[in-house]
Amino acid sequence: MAATDRGTQWLWYLGAAGLMALLPLYYFLDPASDPFPACPFRQLTGLYCTGCGSQRALHELLHANIGASLGKNLLFIPTIALVGWHGMARMGHAMAGKKWKSPLDHRRAAGILLIVVLAYTIARNLPWAPFSELAP
Repeated sequence: MAATDRGTQWLWYLGAAGLMALLPLYYFLDPASDPFPACPFRQLTGLYCTGCGSQRALHELLHANIGASLGKNLLFIPTIALVGWHGMARMGHAMAGKKWKSPLDHRRAAGILLIVVLAYTIARNLPWAPFSELAP
């Protein structure tokens, strides 16, 4: 395993450890009522960003309220699943000493993800049904 692979592997470990340290915080404290940081984009523009509602969605997901989690941020669960799958597969291959090319490594993946993020951000700020249901 090359030094850069080990460095990347340690970054994944640190990220996973940081996430694990935050999970009890989000389990016991409700972002809807407890003092959590507000979205700076929302404060500046008055519009919802792609991540708005993610803290509340995580809180609901940790309490196994899937529907409520999806109601706070529709993209949160698919994003967690995609990032988790990508990270676990990359780590597993790195630990086995194998190269792995993820679909997220494809040259068009970043553009596709950007289009999804922008479309979701625009859609959740439209005042008409069914788009207004996307607001957290």
